[in-house]
Amino acid sequence: MDRKQLRKAMSPAGWISLIYFLLMTACVMVTMLVEMLISMIISLGTGSLSDMMSAAAAAATSAWGYFVAVAVGILILLLWKKPRYWKEEIWAKGRPMEPGDFFGILCIFLAAQILYQVYFIVLELVLNVMGLTILEGLEAMDIAGSDSLSMFLYAGILAPVSEELLYRGLVQRTLMPFGKRLAILGSAFLFGVMHGNIMQIPFAFLVGLVLGYVASEYSIAWAMLLHMINNLVLGVIMARMTAPLGDVAAGLITWGILILAGIGAVVTLVRKRHEIRAWMHQNPFVPGYVGCFFGSAGIITFTIVMIVSTIVTTFSMITWL
Repeated sequence: MDRKQLRKAMSPAGWISLIYFLLMTACVMVTMLVEMLISMIISLGTGSLSDMMSAAAAAATSAWGYFVAVAVGILILLLWKKPRYWKEEIWAKGRPMEPGDFFGILCIFLAAQILYQVYFIVLELVLNVMGLTILEGLEAMDIAGSDSLSMFLYAGILAPVSEELLYRGLVQRTLMPFGKRLAILGSAFLFGVMHGNIMQIPFAFLVGLVLGYVASEYSIAWAMLLHMINNLVLGVIMARMTAPLGDVAAGLITWGILILAGIGAVVTLVRKRHEIRAWMHQNPFVPGYVGCFFGSAGIITFTIVMIVSTIVTTFSMITWL
């Protein structure tokens, strides 16, 4: 297969990611506007402007738009691949997940949070020097921290399932014929840029590599579980449980857990170093394939769209001190 054919074969991974992103954005915006309009109309009977604004704000924190978007997106994915592909490829099982393996992978997965926290601290310090901050904008974007039940269900359960089906399921499996390492790298890259903001892209890429490895070597179900642990436990439950303790105590607990996970990650990587080297040797990058992936029309188009989205979102998040 020449380079032109390779790029053409890899392009669908980018096109389906772009279609999914555009559908989700459109569904979320339309559903949110409709819900806000209905809420405001219903509140008209009270004759209070504050009640109307409160109703609109409540609608804005609802996740029903995401529910609709995910339903439409999964329908598109079902139409893209035949049922047999879902059963034999996406839900294919690898070797069994032993308790020790899961604990080690979980530690590595959680350790990525340390890098994310360090990255955030450095970025915030750089912005502060310029008289800017991104902290308030980041808190405003935190849908997982919303008091809305629908947002809780979406961020903790529905998003991990749907995103794993798309990126570790369809995208990664579509790229698998071009090499396991390329498939993991490609799905992690698309998963990262899909988040569309300067704060989440690096972290999503890192955890995407871990999730891709888990889905490839074990099964997509284990990748979904890890994704849920990150979103539900770290993103929602822990934050709410430690909130009454105050910022200092909450920070100490969070960092204590992350440091323990970091130690576990280092121990796991040291103990598994020979196994990791063997896996890398057995799954090399095929010369030229990485360039073909990033040079394919679908990947280029999706990346450009997400770069524009990231720039817009980043400027909306950054405010003056």
